[in-house]
Amino acid sequence: MRILTSIGYLALTALLCACEQQHSTTDVDPMLGLECFDSYRASLPPGTQYEGIENLAGVRLRIKIMNGLEVITIDCELNPDGTLKSGGR
Repeated sequence: MRILTSIGYLALTALLCACEQQHSTTDVDPMLGLECFDSYRASLPPGTQYEGIENLAGVRLRIKIMNGLEVITIDCELNPDGTLKSGGR
């Protein structure tokens, strides 16, 4: 019985550790995602909606948008200080 309990705890610990490795988007200023969306707004179809931040990888911010048919992602580059590069791309 102890062996099964130990295996259960080890499996649960491994699962929790795997979940922690994902990058949290809570560290990203939500306004940065909106600025990224606004930088693309002129080239997007009418009615396109901002859905949220997908992730941040280095100097690339990826956001989700709804283009009327599906949810897609677009990327914006960031400056080293974390602000959006002009043009966003």
